[in-house]
Amino acid sequence: MTLEEIQSLVLKGRYDYSNKVRSFMEEGWYSEEDLECCIRSATKIYKVEKDELKASVDGKKYVIIGKDTYGCLFYTCGKVIKDDEGKLYFFITAHKAD
Repeated sequence: MTLEEIQSLVLKGRYDYSNKVRSFMEEGWYSEEDLECCIRSATKIYKVEKDELKASVDGKKYVIIGKDTYGCLFYTCGKVIKDDEGKLYFFITAHKAD
């Protein structure tokens, strides 16, 4: 997958996130808008890794660093999976970048 393909999925609202990400959002560490903003503002895929769980459509996970809604660097790791409606981007983890 290219960054543009991932950005398109997120822009269309075709994404979901792990319980870990959901928990961080419920605790107020960041918002869904921060996830969206990070992907939209990214200029490259920082790293591509093997998906050990083999649940992604291409066998890969993507580390993407962009900016959150405050303009601070923000880290996400996710993968592209399929559901009944087609492909979607699944956020595995996310946090402020170091």
